[in-house]
Amino acid sequence: MGKRKTVWLLVFTLALTMFGLHPERSSAASVAITNGTDWLDTAGNPIHANSGNILQVGSTYYLYGEHAVGGKFDSVNVYTSTDLKNWTFSNAILTKGSATELASSKIERPKVIYNASTKQYVLWAHYENGTDYNLGRVAVATSSTPNGKFTYEGSFRPLDYESRDMTVFVDTDGTGYLVTASRKNGGANDTMAIFKMNASYTGVQSFEGWLFENAYREAPAVVKKGNRYYLFTSQAAGWYPNQGAYATATSMTGPWSALMPYGNPSAFGSQIHDIATIQGSSTTSYIYMADRWNPMNLGEHKHIWLPLTLNDGNGTASLEWYTTWNIDAATGQVTLPPLVNHAQGKTASASSTASGSSPSLVNDGNYQTSWVASSNSWPAWWQVDFGAPKTITEINTSWFMYKGSEGYYKYKIEISNDGINYSTLDRTNNLTYGFTTDAVHFTARYVRINMVNAVLWNNPGNWYTPTLHEVKMLGPSTPEATGYSQFTSHNVPDRMIRHANYVARIDANISPALDAQFRVVPGLASSTGVSLEAINHPGYFLKRNANNKIVLEAFTNTTAYKEDATFLISPGWADSNKLSLQSYSQPGYYIRHYDYVLQLDAVNAASNATTKGDATFARTNF
Repeated sequence: MGKRKTVWLLVFTLALTMFGLHPERSSAASVAITNGTDWLDTAGNPIHANSGNILQVGSTYYLYGEHAVGGKFDSVNVYTSTDLKNWTFSNAILTKGSATELASSKIERPKVIYNASTKQYVLWAHYENGTDYNLGRVAVATSSTPNGKFTYEGSFRPLDYESRDMTVFVDTDGTGYLVTASRKNGGANDTMAIFKMNASYTGVQSFEGWLFENAYREAPAVVKKGNRYYLFTSQAAGWYPNQGAYATATSMTGPWSALMPYGNPSAFGSQIHDIATIQGSSTTSYIYMADRWNPMNLGEHKHIWLPLTLNDGNGTASLEWYTTWNIDAATGQVTLPPLVNHAQGKTASASSTASGSSPSLVNDGNYQTSWVASSNSWPAWWQVDFGAPKTITEINTSWFMYKGSEGYYKYKIEISNDGINYSTLDRTNNLTYGFTTDAVHFTARYVRINMVNAVLWNNPGNWYTPTLHEVKMLGPSTPEATGYSQFTSHNVPDRMIRHANYVARIDANISPALDAQFRVVPGLASSTGVSLEAINHPGYFLKRNANNKIVLEAFTNTTAYKEDATFLISPGWADSNKLSLQSYSQPGYYIRHYDYVLQLDAVNAASNATTKGDATFARTNF
């Protein structure tokens, strides 16, 4: 909503929301939330708002979060949006210049709440000095507006208890709570604590109890649905991802249930920091908000937002990975991508299997089960047989995690149509722990995950036993093509398009015959065109290179690759009953053979007969 003319209008709007009434909203639209990418604001700058929360005022959402430079606090920033996707930088509401003790400090996990009685916005955060984590304090700041400069009120230990990773929560009766990782039995973060805030939300008035004693949990986030409270936390594993878990209660002061896992064993490579409640005109949706940290480069931060399902009947929560999903902020409606997990329940095999394990546990839909190899020898592989060709556009792999000694897997994705000839998508450059998402594009029957090695961050050797929790292979419900085509030269009818050593050419008497067989699928860049995928190298497409030669290359999820691998079919220049293939990225240029090698050349009505014939092909379908 931008800046309000008067503060009272903000207060009035919040009061309406608290009593279940909603002022008229400006219309929003369904927007795509894309995970694991660099998020930019409306000015094209990176969104620097880590580990914060969302506060809604009327139809405007305020996104708060922290920005650090060189591991030290720089600012708490706020961005505004009406659709939850397009965020405009509004202000740095707290900076290292706001108070002397902030000049060299750590401010982490900032949260902003509104106090309807005092008409103040109150910021809470975890406070440490700039060098270590020995203080264990909270910091508090206040403002009369959601995006104005906040006045720093100071830092303290709540009732002299240590406080590190923390969150704050305002209940429907107006009571404020602080939930924090604390110390009970001698270890930092060994037990969580709950405090009730004072009336102004600027301090705590009482200690309400301990949670998860000696469980070493951190990163708390609270959400309430109906009369049930959900408290989500992560393990205390530093900057490494780990299994998230949650507990439920009918009162913030407990008793709380036992911890139950959500998501996969790495929480999809993320650490939770808040749950956003989106109250729309038709439904209420919940967004799991998390950080994806790179332990080797903490500045390489990614925002992870996923739809969270809170099940009323049994009081459980479930979280699934979606690289892209949609939400309409006005209606609250979430739309999930129309992709099918073709691996689930299909026949699986492996290079070896430990007693009590089974390859089928990798594609059973359960993140808590796993296949384990019979020994810690590497490499090792796991494979699924779809039973028929399926088009796959995304592979999500849940890798083994060992708390405290994490390893990232070096792997290859191997793809085949016949179980004999395999093409390879090399992922041995992987540096991601716990969960990987591979954007792929192929149509094939068999897919193998070849685990080449694991690299342990704190151990020079690899003592891991190859293990997979779950592999999901997603794609459209109907394959793009199940057969193949061959293309014969108009000018040299005994020669067909083939790939040889990843270069496209025309040859006669081709051996193996598979080199001349291509799936013709909708264009990777536009469905107005086509792309040509090699039968014996699934996941590899014919495309132009920088020298305008036609080559066979593995799919990469870039705009340039997709455009260079897309061709527009037109009537053949030399024979309208045949076809010519115009480059999508180089309009006016067509595939033609020259000295039997395929390249792109300009072809038009003035071109000579030889050029037109060299750019004309007869297609045979199978």
